[in-house]
Amino acid sequence: MNKDTAMIEILGKILSRLVNVALFIIITILSLVFLREAVDMNLALTALISIVIGIVGTIAVRYLFTLVLKIGDLFS
Repeated sequence: MNKDTAMIEILGKILSRLVNVALFIIITILSLVFLREAVDMNLALTALISIVIGIVGTIAVRYLFTLVLKIGDLFS
């Protein structure tokens, strides 16, 4: 493995983590907006539930992308 390949792998890992963080933020904000309109709860409890939904949603979306990639490799 040469220097360029190692640098590309490091940049790929950094970008992957940034995408995970962005996905988490988007899912959390969307769930917070929907929960605030639908439920009359304390704001702190609603925010905590939104954070949990953001974490689970991020894991689910990343797993879904991995599954689609594996299915694509299977049929190609």
